[in-house]
Amino acid sequence: MVVLSLGDVVRSEVAARGLEESPENVGKTALSMREKQGEDIVVVRLLDTIEEALEEADVLIDGMRQPEEMESLKQHIPNVTVLAVSASEDSRSGWLSSRGRGEDGDIGDFSDRERREWAWGLDVLMAQADAVIVNDGSLEQLSARSDEVLESLGF
Repeated sequence: MVVLSLGDVVRSEVAARGLEESPENVGKTALSMREKQGEDIVVVRLLDTIEEALEEADVLIDGMRQPEEMESLKQHIPNVTVLAVSASEDSRSGWLSSRGRGEDGDIGDFSDRERREWAWGLDVLMAQADAVIVNDGSLEQLSARSDEVLESLGF
């Protein structure tokens, strides 16, 4: 399986604009990309890579945040299966604070990011998912649950 990240597309745009990878710059870049080039721009920029990867393997796309991205993907790629991964706000905040990316910032940045991403329709996207993986335990438990769900979906 090939894993591709929509966040990598945004981080690449941040770098192309000569900006530091900070919570503010990543957030503003993600917003401006969508405002100027369409709500699905992040997926559109990744389509060629997705199509190439699909020639060799199944593809998992990480970081989808809004229904328009899913709709665009489904218009271009046949047989899309959407998985949502759900975790508590406390867990997500903790993981981000320990991840060490420049875009993660502090708890205030986390709150800003949460507001922004939920406003994009993340709840709608999650409700439309073919399956939901609840991430409320260890990494090993997440891996086992993910394997179970993927297997049940034929992957």
